[in-house]
Amino acid sequence: MKKILFWLGLIALVTTACKPEPEPGDPNGHETNDTTEAVVKKYLVKEYYANAPDQAIRVINWNNDFSKITHITTQQNTYFQLDFSFEYYGSDSMRVVLSKPNNSSALVLFTDYTCFFDELGRISKIDYFANSEYQSSQKYNYDSSGKLISVRDEEHDAGYRFVWDGDNVCEIYLGDTPYTINGFSNHYHPYYSFPYLLSSGDGYNSQFLTMPLWKNWYNYSPDIQYKYDEEGYVTCEYRIDDQGEVKVIKYYEYASTYNP
Repeated sequence: MKKILFWLGLIALVTTACKPEPEPGDPNGHETNDTTEAVVKKYLVKEYYANAPDQAIRVINWNNDFSKITHITTQQNTYFQLDFSFEYYGSDSMRVVLSKPNNSSALVLFTDYTCFFDELGRISKIDYFANSEYQSSQKYNYDSSGKLISVRDEEHDAGYRFVWDGDNVCEIYLGDTPYTINGFSNHYHPYYSFPYLLSSGDGYNSQFLTMPLWKNWYNYSPDIQYKYDEEGYVTCEYRIDDQGEVKVIKYYEYASTYNP
């Protein structure tokens, strides 16, 4: 029940999306018949609220060629900090181990989980553990084009179903209830570079650690606007107050394998 409540809280953020018009000079703007596919060249390394740069929501460490995540810290330098260490076992599997500082009061729902990959390098199943005791499993299912369409815990008859519109999830089903996401722009969502959809095991904050469900940014609230860099990656969210001043809400920082 607790997991469902946290998921509903996350979904509430995306049900009021509106479609922003492409801005003049948009480097990623294109006509509908444009068949050129852009390649992800930047990778999210830090997400934080403007008023708390030292208490990042996420800090992501990658290996040298950005093919693998090695470590993630969430709610950094707060009483709810969690750390996630990634251990890779060839091309077969990956283990994610959760830990927290001694002064952290984070509620951990499981202590580690093992992801098993199929022959295409996608997650096929995840087994969850609490102090070496098996808790549950989730199966990841894909359509013929390779898009993730469901995550199911068959033992407990629970999970999610995803409906895609191009490169973006436009509906998420929790049971039989759909939650709609729309209003996509031409700019890159910060989570697009994440390789897998992964659970956080965090009982107090977001249920998901990484969410590569959208290629393109969407506005989850009508009063929120955003800025992006010259490659089209969203760099911050902001509001304009009653005095016409820009009030930044959140920043996104990236690393890349090239020098623009």
